[in-house]
Amino acid sequence: MSNKAITLIILRADRKLWSGGPVQLQVTDMRQGLKVLHNKPLAAGSHTVLINLDLLFNAGQVYGISIDTEGHRSAWQLIKRQSFLREEGATKVEIDSLIMQLMLVPDKPTSSDLDAGYDLLKTAASPLVADKSGITRNAYLVLEPAEKMALLNIDAKLRDTRMGGTSLLSFVRGLQHVAVDRLFLLMRPDVKQLVKDSSEFASAPGHKAPKNLPVTQPAHPDSWKHTRFGAGNLQLSFAKDAQPLPDNAGEQGFSVDADIDLERGLLHVAEFLDNKIHPSKKTNQTLVYALLFSQGIIPNYTLSPIS
Repeated sequence: MSNKAITLIILRADRKLWSGGPVQLQVTDMRQGLKVLHNKPLAAGSHTVLINLDLLFNAGQVYGISIDTEGHRSAWQLIKRQSFLREEGATKVEIDSLIMQLMLVPDKPTSSDLDAGYDLLKTAASPLVADKSGITRNAYLVLEPAEKMALLNIDAKLRDTRMGGTSLLSFVRGLQHVAVDRLFLLMRPDVKQLVKDSSEFASAPGHKAPKNLPVTQPAHPDSWKHTRFGAGNLQLSFAKDAQPLPDNAGEQGFSVDADIDLERGLLHVAEFLDNKIHPSKKTNQTLVYALLFSQGIIPNYTLSPIS
């Protein structure tokens, strides 16, 4: 067993410190039976709490930290040994403490600045909104709110996920389609081998050719998932073969299905999440937003708290 200290910071949907009613904090062991290790009520207005736990990571154990309060969805994150590893030069060292932020999102979340997110992507020169190869402003504005959130969430995740110090967003060469839970991208051909060889990505099941899309997409069987975080990891699924990139004479690229995974395949995580997420909310991008925020990744929009 190893003693770990977690400083938990609780936030409202607008990224400000929690100032609402009482909160129930739980820490759950994901092994058989979903054993609750820590179950503590927090007084109204509580926003920072120190959790000391003796955790065992020898066999790849996973633990869930969750908070619940009336009128809001459960806020949660999974922790495993990788959560306590930090790079020091060329080596990784295990630390004994970390800071975690969990965001309480209302049962019926809204956002008032999704349209402004497009302008922020333009200012940041995101390839997802590049002239000719990205989505136009008019096309973005007619997307459903969930589709806008998916684009902004995955842009932020690609931006903050690095390969050899280089942002994965810089490998994007085009945006083909936006769905409510994923993006279909064109990426530089070298990124496939880089992801395959990376120690931070693990092999994952790929995807068959999607149906009922306005654009034809191939199957994406070659798939890898980032493993840095307990939940909310980037999954990149590649087409088998490269293809010519539009408007780039002679340049090749891969069609890529990019989404953010909830880690349902880990131990008893599926059972844990079924208790935390209503079935209709499983692909809701506000859940992804809260998970990204717990990782220190901030997409280019905000959610509104309960007034």
